[in-house]
Amino acid sequence: MQEFPATDWRDAIDSLAARRYAVLPAILPAAASLALQTEAMTLLRAEAFSPARVGRGESSLRAASIRGDDLCWLDAGMGAGAAYLRWMEGLQAELNRELFLGLTEFEAHYAHYPQGAFYQRHVDRHRDSNARVVSSVFYLNPDWPAAAGGELLMHGEEAVLFSVLPQGGTLVLFMSEDMPHEVLPARQERWSIAGWFRQRP
Repeated sequence: MQEFPATDWRDAIDSLAARRYAVLPAILPAAASLALQTEAMTLLRAEAFSPARVGRGESSLRAASIRGDDLCWLDAGMGAGAAYLRWMEGLQAELNRELFLGLTEFEAHYAHYPQGAFYQRHVDRHRDSNARVVSSVFYLNPDWPAAAGGELLMHGEEAVLFSVLPQGGTLVLFMSEDMPHEVLPARQERWSIAGWFRQRP
């Protein structure tokens, strides 16, 4: 069974408490990111991905003018994906212990953005549910060139708070409720894992 190295989450906890977000470069070894990307690419070839949709339940729809990614949910039957879920369990325990968030589960999916795909500005918490508390994005592309674009932009009330290139091994955490963000188009395909720590709604 594959396992990822134990992680000291103190910087993540401190940054979330102070700023409501954290950007953690090289939080996992390159070999771990590569194992996740390789698994995601294999699943894409096996047609395990589905076009991402907007909205929830019966009202959800494919809207390529809003988001153009494809996704595959992680589960315990995967190799690298299951190891990632277990790694996030460690972070969930720390978030509950240090920030008293009452998190009960973590869900995540592989995200594949073809060249030119994007995701317009949005927030992660649904209007009719307060289940999502902390959002996460982990990037899988090794040696991402700055000229390729594909940045994550996090918006404040009046300006962009920060931008992050999708460099493999970087983990971004932020509060789901009120932090608008978007994914800019990239000049090459882009791989990541999007996830959410949830509470009971």
